[in-house]
Amino acid sequence: MEDLPHVDWATLLLGLLLGIPVAYVIGILTHMHGIRLERFFENRDLLKKRKTREQALVAFNRIKAFREGKRDKYPFYMILAGVAVTLAITASTFVLIAVIVSVSLELRLILLLLGLLAALIAIILLAGIYETDRQIMRFDDYKTEFEQRWGPIDNKHP
Repeated sequence: MEDLPHVDWATLLLGLLLGIPVAYVIGILTHMHGIRLERFFENRDLLKKRKTREQALVAFNRIKAFREGKRDKYPFYMILAGVAVTLAITASTFVLIAVIVSVSLELRLILLLLGLLAALIAIILLAGIYETDRQIMRFDDYKTEFEQRWGPIDNKHP
């Protein structure tokens, strides 16, 4: 006859005595609080959508003010371009230091990554200038796209 594994009856009995009531309580709590948890996540999604819409509305109102001449677009462009140029110079400085100066490999990688990050942010800022100008020039299409995505524009918000 082969040997059967030894069963520790005390552990099995303790597991049943503790496991069944705990599972029962967890089932009750899940049923009671599941709806609340679902509502919490739904409210969080709605809040996130509302905040995203408000941010899009702020950008839309800025474009609208540029288009109507209520705000001057050139200081906005100059700020974006100035920061982009500063970041481009910073990026090239980091790359030059990493290439020319004899430093450890880790520091060289850090400098190259910082340079890449600065260059990427500079490109994003320059793309922001382009996109803002494109939205001003094609304002009617931009307004239609905005209303299709976010619904009608109400002038109560900033």
